[in-house]
Amino acid sequence: MDSFELGRLTDHDFEVVCRDLFSDVLGIPLEIFPRGRDRGIDLRHTGPSGTTVVQCKHWPRATQATLIRRLIKDELPKVRALAPDRYIVATTVGLTVDGKEELCGAFAPYVRDTGGLYGVDEIVAELLRRPDLVRRHFRLWLSSTSVLQTVLNQDRYLRSSWLQKRLPGIADTFVPHEGFERAKQLLDTQQVCVIAGIPGVGKTTVALMLAAWLMGNNYEVHEISQDVDEIGTLWRDGTRQVFLYDDFLGSTTLDTPLNKNEDNRLLSVIREIQETPGKALVMTTRDYLLEHARLRHDRLAEPDVSDAVSVIRLTDLDLQVRGQILYNHVHHSSLPQNDKRRFADPAVWRPVVQHRNFNPRLVEETLRLSARRGQDVGAAMLENLDDPRRVWERIVENELSDEAVHMLEVLFTFGSAPLEDLEESWHWYREEMDQAADGRTFRRALQLLDGTMVTIEQGRVAFHNPSIEDYVRFHLNADRAHFLELIRAIVQGEQLRRLVAAARMADGAGILARLREHELAVTAAARQVEDDLEMGLFDEDESLSTHLEWTLGAAELLDSASLAAYVTKETLPSFTHFSPISHLVSLANSLSASPLVPQEHAERFVEELTDRIQAELLESAEVGDWYRSSTLYDQLQSIPSASDREPVTPVLVRCALQELRRLAAEPEQEPHAANLDLMTELLDFLWEQEAEDELPEEFAVVQDRAERVRTARDAERNERLRQYQAQREPAERSDKARDRALVTELMRKLEDTP
Repeated sequence: MDSFELGRLTDHDFEVVCRDLFSDVLGIPLEIFPRGRDRGIDLRHTGPSGTTVVQCKHWPRATQATLIRRLIKDELPKVRALAPDRYIVATTVGLTVDGKEELCGAFAPYVRDTGGLYGVDEIVAELLRRPDLVRRHFRLWLSSTSVLQTVLNQDRYLRSSWLQKRLPGIADTFVPHEGFERAKQLLDTQQVCVIAGIPGVGKTTVALMLAAWLMGNNYEVHEISQDVDEIGTLWRDGTRQVFLYDDFLGSTTLDTPLNKNEDNRLLSVIREIQETPGKALVMTTRDYLLEHARLRHDRLAEPDVSDAVSVIRLTDLDLQVRGQILYNHVHHSSLPQNDKRRFADPAVWRPVVQHRNFNPRLVEETLRLSARRGQDVGAAMLENLDDPRRVWERIVENELSDEAVHMLEVLFTFGSAPLEDLEESWHWYREEMDQAADGRTFRRALQLLDGTMVTIEQGRVAFHNPSIEDYVRFHLNADRAHFLELIRAIVQGEQLRRLVAAARMADGAGILARLREHELAVTAAARQVEDDLEMGLFDEDESLSTHLEWTLGAAELLDSASLAAYVTKETLPSFTHFSPISHLVSLANSLSASPLVPQEHAERFVEELTDRIQAELLESAEVGDWYRSSTLYDQLQSIPSASDREPVTPVLVRCALQELRRLAAEPEQEPHAANLDLMTELLDFLWEQEAEDELPEEFAVVQDRAERVRTARDAERNERLRQYQAQREPAERSDKARDRALVTELMRKLEDTP
């Protein structure tokens, strides 16, 4: 490594390199200090010997005169305000002897001598003395002139024009992350690495950077474009070679198998490469294609292949990595400088890096296209992230097998589902379409989707990524599913509820139209769900009442006379003898408000329910059960009943006074927060009924106890909150808050170009 092209580093890269370099040069630990806009600190160490500040200026295209002028104008006032014990400047601008003396004089006494001024030549010299530090910083290592000449300029190492075009841009924007480190470790230990992952997550980028890493160690890189037999043709004994086989299982259709016997030949090549020093193989594929190939080619499921697979996950791209990816792409894009500066605004970058569908490919493509169209780049990027069709449409509509697509459609109705429920509904869906619905076909479809489109944990299946679920909703809304058959395949009430919930969404007009079109099937599904309901005994249970209330809401959404008639029929007289009263009260209010239910039917239902509540209330009051009585009283007041409720109140007051007397007579106990709501409710009721003076002493005793309980409860809550904050805040500061601060500082650098 004879030098480095430090201009290929971003500001953030340079600052991180300087932190590690000067920590070693100075023998003190330096921290990257997220500074205020005017404090002028990049790196800092505070210790017994005082404060050391390192100012990093990554201006590779600036002149020495510009650097000196800007430092004196912008940084000198900040340094005087900070008054550090030692001030060091590290810059990618070359510094002459005269330039150093001018800076040393201007910044005295904080810059002790010219030895505290590091221009690009001094920094390169220090880096060359520390090859281990250089190799720890992949992008710094990649900027070494010897590596760049090997990676980017020497045809004898790079035999593909496609790779020659791709590598420079990827080298500029690549951000090492956990997925890259896993793949690199796998390649180091096995010499073979299969990089799998969802579209756009960065598989090819990782593969190219692995190839670059090996090229820097004098490996030739050969692109394999058609068949694994190309490796045999290119193979040269005694020569370091890495073979890059991108999308080795194809990228457009699942129906295109490997060439004849290629699975056997591929396995043989993998084994030979693993046994031959100086050879390496890097392959990429999409997860679902790999699973499909394993089903069709048993040899691809053998340990030689499966042990070499490294999956790049979206979770590898944490907040800090996402911020660096966005920064690098913006920094190196062809956007006008004013457009780049807009990304320094947290209101622009934060929604992008925190977006649940963040995708490096979408970031790159948006910047590329926006630079041509002159549009609002930040807004365009959010629109692309909001629309998952750009990522998933081609896969779902053109590449997956029918049984796999049908599984996604069924899974959408569940959200997530136990494996057996998913299989049952999928089975009926396929049966309705007269397609194969056996267990083997189901397992093949599930294996195809597992790990890419869906996840399976503890026997439960869910979408792998929220954007996939979003796309399947769009897919259903666009009338691309067999909707009637899907409705008929419903086996759980939640499935029908999710379809109706999707129809309620602003972009659910297509689903709503299909549900309206098939209202009889929806009614049949609602009846079937009823058959599976167990009798709800408690307020938190699902009951027939809650089901009918939801069904009535669906009837109003679909304008369905069929669903409304079903609800009306089910709520005929004597229905109010079943279900918890709280459920019945809610249903009564829905019936009364619905335009689809005859008014006289709703009134009969309400009167019947009123009779039941009054009877139970009087019975509870007579036996002195104040709390049950007060609950029933509240429920009675919440329904539009025409019945006379006055006779109930005196009975309830007598019950409340009896409970007050009992509480006041209880021996003094330690205050307990669980009793506070009950005591407060009792006291409030007596106050509202102006009955507190009937037992004034008892009222005062219970009121005092309630106040002491409230005080004790508040003190306990405050102590728990204090302990919780003491435990959690340091971790949050060191992780999320730290990452947010680092990304904020990073994006601000887009404003700081000279």
